[in-house]
Amino acid sequence: MKVTNSVEIFFNLALSLIHPELFKCGLLMLQQLRKMETTKGIASEWQSVYTGIQIISNRMTPAHRDSKGRLEWFDLLANFSGSGSKPRLLIEDLGMNLNYPSGTVVSLCGTVLQHEVRAWGGGDRVCYAHFMREQVQKRLQVSPAGWIEQGMYGRYLPDSVRASKKFIG
Repeated sequence: MKVTNSVEIFFNLALSLIHPELFKCGLLMLQQLRKMETTKGIASEWQSVYTGIQIISNRMTPAHRDSKGRLEWFDLLANFSGSGSKPRLLIEDLGMNLNYPSGTVVSLCGTVLQHEVRAWGGGDRVCYAHFMREQVQKRLQVSPAGWIEQGMYGRYLPDSVRASKKFIG
């Protein structure tokens, strides 16, 4: 019996809204992996359109950029922490030092923006980092998702809103 992970469904939905083209790219890669003899077993259980997930538990994450993705792709970070915990997400490239309380989900271009979480003041903390790997996309010969463009969202808006906001596309 296949277990559906509602958290992964939520993250898939979030990506489909944040970067529709990247969601489609990830979905196509997952569908291909589910058809390949060597990967169909594990891929049939994999619920995420992201090609990788890292679980970071009770540790700081030093300042870094993700080197194995593409500039135009978004990572998704989800923080869950216990009471008394006060984590902060630092994005120095933008001069940002953000509250990062439990239940926060952040999407960012991790290849472009250096990010980190320093000491969070105690208690348990878990971060689920979702990311795409360019090597998987290349291996499966899936066209990479490009940059987000305004027109990707305009088609979902009523004509009156699109006209008043001067949406292109």
